This record gives sequence, structure tokens and C-alpha cells, in this order.
Amino acid sequence: MSDEETDIVKPKKQKWKEPQVAGIKEEKHETDIYKPEKEKKFTIKVRGELEQREETDIYKPVKKQEEKWALEREVPEEELKEEGIHEEDVVEDLEVESEDFETEPENPGAKGEERISTEGIRRKILEKARSESVRTSETSVPLKFLQEGDNVFVGMKKSVHSKYGMQGALYVGKVGEAELQDKNVFLDSLNPHVVFVCGSRGSGKSYVLGVIAEELALKNNNVGIVVIDPIGVFWSMRFPNREKKELEAMAEWNIMPEGLKNLKVFIPEGMASETPKNTYDATFNIQPSLLTSDDWCLTFGIDRFSPTGLLLEKAVKKVEAGFRTLQTSDEKAFAIKGKGKKYGIDDIVHCLEKDSEINSREKGFKQDSVRALVSRFGAAKNWGIFSDNGTPLSEFSREGQLTVLDTSFLEDNVTALVIGILARRLLAARKLTTRKEASARFKEKDMDQVLELEVPATWLFIDEAHTLIPSGNVRTPASAGLIEYVKQGRRPGLSLVFATQQPSAIDTKVLSQLDIIMTHKLVFDDDIKAVYKRTPTIIPSKYRKATFIKTLPVGVALTGDRAEETSRAFIMRIRPRMSQHEGRDAVTMESAQELSQEEVQALALSLARGKLEREGVMQLEKLQALIDTLNTKYKAQAGFNEILKKMEAEGSVIDKAAGTISKKGYKPVETQSLIAEKTQTIGEEIEEGAEVLEQEAKEREEATELVAIPPAISERQARKAFDKARKKKLLGFLGEEERIASMQLKYVTVWKVLFNEYNLKKEFARNECYIDSSTGEFLHYNGREFLHSKGASTLHDASEEELEIVKGIALKKKIPQASEQKFRKTA
Repeated sequence: MSDEETDIVKPKKQKWKEPQVAGIKEEKHETDIYKPEKEKKFTIKVRGELEQREETDIYKPVKKQEEKWALEREVPEEELKEEGIHEEDVVEDLEVESEDFETEPENPGAKGEERISTEGIRRKILEKARSESVRTSETSVPLKFLQEGDNVFVGMKKSVHSKYGMQGALYVGKVGEAELQDKNVFLDSLNPHVVFVCGSRGSGKSYVLGVIAEELALKNNNVGIVVIDPIGVFWSMRFPNREKKELEAMAEWNIMPEGLKNLKVFIPEGMASETPKNTYDATFNIQPSLLTSDDWCLTFGIDRFSPTGLLLEKAVKKVEAGFRTLQTSDEKAFAIKGKGKKYGIDDIVHCLEKDSEINSREKGFKQDSVRALVSRFGAAKNWGIFSDNGTPLSEFSREGQLTVLDTSFLEDNVTALVIGILARRLLAARKLTTRKEASARFKEKDMDQVLELEVPATWLFIDEAHTLIPSGNVRTPASAGLIEYVKQGRRPGLSLVFATQQPSAIDTKVLSQLDIIMTHKLVFDDDIKAVYKRTPTIIPSKYRKATFIKTLPVGVALTGDRAEETSRAFIMRIRPRMSQHEGRDAVTMESAQELSQEEVQALALSLARGKLEREGVMQLEKLQALIDTLNTKYKAQAGFNEILKKMEAEGSVIDKAAGTISKKGYKPVETQSLIAEKTQTIGEEIEEGAEVLEQEAKEREEATELVAIPPAISERQARKAFDKARKKKLLGFLGEEERIASMQLKYVTVWKVLFNEYNLKKEFARNECYIDSSTGEFLHYNGREFLHSKGASTLHDASEEELEIVKGIALKKKIPQASEQKFRKTA
């Protein structure tokens, strides 16, 4: 292919000017008005060969020597891939018709004087090139895979498949093209991969992460799986899928709904008291000593080389190496021994406040900077993620365990800090374990080091990755750790699956390492261009149109694979999830729930009784606000006065003048509190503080609540009933001479259990039940008497199969034909 320049003769009467990009007029003029006399030339630069046309009395093309910029050069293959240009887009022969060239008048006011438009020529050439490219590329590259029967493989090497076959192959979807239609697509999990999933909101990104994660959990027990959950939706994978449409579609995919039994959900330790117990399994925390000065600065939003950043770095180094305190009139100076790599936030704060160099008037830092940094560390303690010991890495990454780190409680910068440290720890641990002498070295190390280093090859899943590894000059506490993770993780066996709705906002250092990409629907041109540029394979021209990506259905992805066995990008339909997915959009019409007026009144009475039982007194305004809230939520019309009358009938005391309602026998203790405060000693204050801390520690632990149900009759009524029975001698052994020596109120332990129930409206609703500790039966109070269940205690000794049958009968669940033999065997 060569580039040519053509000299064109200019008409006699026209005075030549430089070409202008003006409005292009498609006017036809007779050619006999032109009488060329001299040659005036301008250059038309064209990529490709122009087919030579016959000369007319107007134009006289003359060949001219090529300029340097138009010379043909060979472009390296790496550059072609980097810029997203592929062989299929090159046009070898380009024909340009002379009538396609547009003309425009040199002087807009003068008729009949025209010149050729360079802009028109350029546009026509590009249009011809595009149309020729589309015709060529649509049929140039057939779709080919590494294939075995009806199964095709993505990311798998031929040598690996020949040795291991279907082992570790993850079933993720089906081919959605005419070529190889509905072939099952399997993703390799035996080798490390960097998988990028992108798409707009609601297109199925988080869903795909769940599909890959559950396949790993079910089919590859030799790897650790860690899912970072910034929106709190992956904990539901322990339950089987209950979505009606997906259950109907599972027959096509030959799969059954199944919850994951090897799922373990971690939440920050500081959030345990605020989180329902059935939504997590354990808590996690981090040693502050794992953070570098850069980590702290990025998390706090401090310039690394500002005075505050330098102060932070100095304080951390002094804590590790040791420092000397400042001598004051009250305290003598003394040396503090270095903590090494085991220290907490309190140690850093103590150094900032007491170190002699930091607080020196001559060589130290400003006290404003010291106080500001102390305040930031104080706030960090309230994040609930720091502890002097920290959770061992082996708790997160373990063979056969799907770990979910729920960071939805944390701010983005704190989440980034957790992920950055985790990625750094995984990379360091795996580098050591892949060495030949690693097993021998473990024998010489202590227990803590074994727990930190003994981790398997790990798959790390990250959602909303644009907040963690943003593009440009923006850095987060996760940036450096994740970049090193993807760059160096292949040899240690580390894989990354990350998803985002903004592919143009991801750091290119991470995108350059990906080998598999799944692109769902995108709507912005910048994101679409970023995907095309980073797709590691050939993209057919029919898929390169922006309108194609913008109109992809939900659950369909344009998939690219770097493996040599996959010839080009292809369309894939994602299979349904076997486990429950909680990442669906909330529908306001479905979330509405209605209760009758009586049910709302009963609910309001129950909540009000509980508050009075705990606090003894309540403002009437709060009761009114409670009733209004329940009426709005459940679309009811429970009356305030009716509820007041019922509470008064139960013995509550209403004081309308003070605007309060209190339980019977309640006495204010303000006077006693004032006296106690005046006479309380310092020792008592310390003891009280210790009790408060102990109480808070107990509240953090999940415990079933002991419920005290108010007695149906008072002590006075009990005495009257006893005396009446004694006089009538109904008790047989009691006579008139008998007297009541003492009367005691005895309690039977009743357990109150709070749980989340998946209701018919496809949402989790909070509910409660009561269990009699003496019988093990469920207990229900209908307002008049206690009712006990029958047979609930026998379920304690039932096997899992028997419990499944009971659940199936209770839900009237139809047992599939495939499970008929198992059902008969179990029954």
C-alpha cells in the first residue's frame, strides 16, 4: 500500500487560496467555462492507492514525490493491540469515484467559480474505508474455541485441558451467537487469571461475580476465595435461589437451586452489636502495625510530605524503634522501649503526646499539628477495624472456604485501606509459600507466622473497583497493593476478578494485566472506547459499534479472551445463579406491606410495653410518633386514644399534664441520683466505669434475650384467691388454722429468639418467637393464656434429611423427579 499526491490544474480566472473547511455545496456546473492556462497545485494526502482516472479538460493529475509522513511503515503487533487496531480493519483496495469529490466556490458571492473540497474528499475516503472494513471483517474471523463436545473453554491452555480435562472448569454461561450456538462456556480456574467485568447499573456485574464465586466454591476446593462486598449483598449466597423466573429457567441450564454451605461472612468487629447475627459468621480486625505511613496518609487524606505527613511518619518510626518522653515539672523523662511490628493506635497517640523530640519547643512540631493528628487517630479507633492482635490471614484464605468480607459499614477510604492491606498480605504470603524451602522454613517459625503465611492460591473478588483503583493521578490506600497484586500475582497463583460501572475510571496499570473481559451494557462513549481499547483479542466490526454495546440485554456480555485457543470476542449469555442474589433493584411497589388496624394496634402496644419495661416512663409524643409511623408504613388507621385506653387498662399510669405514660409502681429516682453523685468517691467512679466497659463488652456478644413477661395477677389478687380457696377447703390439706407464711414469685425461663424470615413478598422480614426452656416447645401468648406447641422438641434430634422433608411438607414443595430416589431412601 502506498500514499500518493496528485497535482490538479487550477482554472485560469481563479486566484488560488489555501483550502478552507467551509460549508460544502453540492452544485453541478458545466465544465466548458474553465480554460486552464497554468498549473497551480495543491496536495491531497490519501492513505491507500487512488485509482487513476481519465484526464479531462479541467483536471490534470500529476504524480509528485511522497512526503515523509505518508511513507508506508510497518507497525509492530504490540502497538496494534495497544491501540485496539486489528488486521481485520485494514482495507487493501480502496476505490474513490471522481463524482464523489465535492466542490465549493472560492468566492461565495461569485457563481460558476468552484474548487475541489479537501474536507469532502477526506470524508468520502473514510466512508469508503468503513464500509469496506465492515464487509471484510464480518466474515474474516470465524469463532473458534478450545472445545470438547458441547463444551467450550475460556482462559484454558490446551496442555492444561489435555492433562486435567473438566477439573476446575467453571460453568458460567452459553455462547450467544449463530456460530457454536448454545455451547456451554467454561472458565478455567486451574491457572491464575485477571478477569474484568464491566457494565452499567443493573446490567448484571455483581451477578456475574456471584456466578464465578459459587462455581469456585463448588468445583475447586484447592483455592481460597475472598469476596470484598462493599454493598452487603453476598451474605445471602448461603441460601438457595428463590427467584421465580430464574427457577423456571434452570431447567434449560441443567442446574438446581443450591445454597453454599462453605460460606463464611466476616464483618468489622466494631459493627457486631449493630448487625443481625444470622447475616454474619465472624468478625475481623487489622493490626495497626500493618499500615505504612503512606497507608495512614492516604486514609486520612494527608499530603505525604506536608508537616502533618512528616509528623506521622516520624511518630510511627519512633513507636517501632523506641523514644524518650518529655521531661516536665510533674514527670521525669524516661525511655520507652520499641514495639517493633506489634503496636496499637494507643501507642502512636502516646508517642505523639509524650515524645521529647516531637514536642520540643526548638526542634519539634506545632502543637496544632500534633493535636490534629491525635484527633484523627482517635477517630480511627471508632472505625471498628483495628485491634492489637488482628485476624490471621489464614482465617480469610482457606481451601474450600468462600470468605465474604462485608465492608458495607465502612467509608470508601477505610474499605480501600482494608483491601490494600489484604492484597499486600496475600502477595507476600504466597511469594514465600511458592519457594521450595518454604515448608522447611515453617518448622522454624512461630505459630503466628504460620497462621499468616500458610495460605493457598487465592481468588480475590472486588465489586465497585473504580472507587479503589481510580485512573489518573488519584490514589487510594488500595491502589499500590492491588497494582502489585495483579503485576506479580501470576507466579504465586493469585487471581483477581473485579467489576465496575465505569471502565474508563480504572487505573490502566491494572487494565493492562487483564486476560479475560466481560462487557455488559454500557451507555457512555468514554466507557465504550475504554473497553474496546483494552479488550485482549479481535473484536468484529459489527460489535465495535457503540449502539451495539448500548443495547445489550441484561445478563448478556461481550466476552474477550487472551488465550490463543479463542479466535475472537464473542457474545455470551450468563447462566442463572444457584444461590440467592440480594443485589436486585428495590421495587417500591413490592416493598409495601399492609396490616389490619388490630394488627398495628397490637404491634404498637408490644413496642410501647417493651419501652416502659426497660425505662419505666415514656413521653406521649413518642407514642404518638410511633403510631403515626406504623400507620404510614402498613397503611392502617390505628387510633392513639384506643391504644392509651388499653395501656391504662393494663395498669399504666397516664399523666397528661406532664405528657408522660409510666408503668405501674414507677417512682422517679432523680433525688437519689443527686445524693449518690455527691457522695460518690473516686474509687466508686473507677468501679462504675469498669462495670460499664464490662457491660458494653457483653452487649457486643450475640446472646438470646431473656424475656420477663409481666404476671397476669398481682400478689394481692393471689392472696385473695388463696384465702378464698382455704376457707372453702378446696385444697383438701388446708384448714382454717393455716396461714400464708410467705409468698414468692417464681420465674420460668422463656427464650426470645429474633430472626429474619424470607416472606412471600420476596424480602427478609424481622420476626420473633418464644421457647419454653423447661419443655423445649414454642410458646405463644394470645392475650388470655399461654399456648404450647406439640412435637417441636423432637426436631432437635432429627437429621438434616428429616428436617428437609419437614420443611418441604411445610412449604408444600414439589420434589423434582431427579431427586425421587433420594427422597424414598431418606423417607
